[in-house]
Amino acid sequence: MIETIMTRETPLRFVIFAAPRTGSNFLCGLLNSHPDILCHHGLFNPAGIHYALDHREGDPHLGTVAERDLAPEAFLERVWWRHGGKSAVGFKFNLGESQAAVAAVLRDPGIRKILLARRHRIKTYVSEQIAEQSGQWESYTGTVLTTGSPIRVDATELFRQVERNRRYYADLENDLLSSGQTWLNVHYESLDSGAAGGDLSRILEFLALGLPAGDGSPLTAGSFKRNPDDLRALIANFEELKSEIAGTELECELDADPSQPVFSLSEIPNVRSVSHDR
Repeated sequence: MIETIMTRETPLRFVIFAAPRTGSNFLCGLLNSHPDILCHHGLFNPAGIHYALDHREGDPHLGTVAERDLAPEAFLERVWWRHGGKSAVGFKFNLGESQAAVAAVLRDPGIRKILLARRHRIKTYVSEQIAEQSGQWESYTGTVLTTGSPIRVDATELFRQVERNRRYYADLENDLLSSGQTWLNVHYESLDSGAAGGDLSRILEFLALGLPAGDGSPLTAGSFKRNPDDLRALIANFEELKSEIAGTELECELDADPSQPVFSLSEIPNVRSVSHDR
């Protein structure tokens, strides 16, 4: 086991909250490619402790899944202490993971919170169904993906997932608002490492950092997009679904131009509250 030496200065701590298939692995990879950030993936994933891509050989070793689940707050302390000399250290929570760990993070105003969502709710649903069926939730360089058939989308299940995700983010915002904390809302579709004023720039500013100096190369996630943009290639009952959701809030998403966001950037909420305690 390789021990990470603690530096004198305490790093800035942050957590990304995300519903499934909203780009959380992509964002973690982008942030971890910054020279001043250590960003793990799903450290509280029920299936295992998912370190940052460049730490998956056991460094830093934070303990076993059993140790994590028995004492989640002690596990969190090890996460913050083993930062490898980086200025900021964080990880992601997906919906439904470790209620005790989530509660501990939400209680701590010194941990900066990022809420990552995906504007296109139908694509979120379809992507989650494809991942469920294939068992493949991550797509990195060298990953061999299985090729599946288009899926059938049940309109009732689609709306149920949309409402589940809406409540998830609303509950997080209500918890943070009630305790007077800061958080930042960002969207997968606006994570452009080369765009000034894009959501990645907003995140780095929120973390009191900027794009790395040097040759101006953008940050890279080490992952790739798994599914095509055109939902007709992914949904077996596309026309049937189109008829079923006609007149609802989701209708505009089914035929949306894949190159354009469903909502405008002006609709992205700004940072809430004013506390930036470290």
